[in-house]
Amino acid sequence: MRILLATPSYYPNIGGVEYVVKSIAERLAALGHETTVVTGDPKADKPREEEISGVYVIRWPTWAPSGAYHIPRMRSQLEKLPTDTARGADVVHVHNVHSIFTTYAALALKATAKLVVTPTATEQATQPATVWTSREEGREELR
Repeated sequence: MRILLATPSYYPNIGGVEYVVKSIAERLAALGHETTVVTGDPKADKPREEEISGVYVIRWPTWAPSGAYHIPRMRSQLEKLPTDTARGADVVHVHNVHSIFTTYAALALKATAKLVVTPTATEQATQPATVWTSREEGREELR
């Protein structure tokens, strides 16, 4: 199965979501799944690709004021992810929907795969525009 995980930040950055996504991605890869992580990178000026512990990682340029929200740069190109693996995913697992990057990635890829959303509450997640009160409302937002 081809699985894509979208997260605002990823290893070697340190944090709870980074740890959880790294653990999930590496375990899926160890089970033989083609696993790709698409993550934001405020230091990048263009997308870059690498492999870490059997996981294919795409680091996308973002703007992250005060280390939050991760607003994607080059949004029109994000809709055309640079790999067949990402574009042909069977499942897209989005983490931290309060991050603009991950929500945008979910919208860009929603037509190509089944979508799984892990909201991961943080202080930023209390913003009314990004908190969904029901599953159906959340699904409608991502359509």
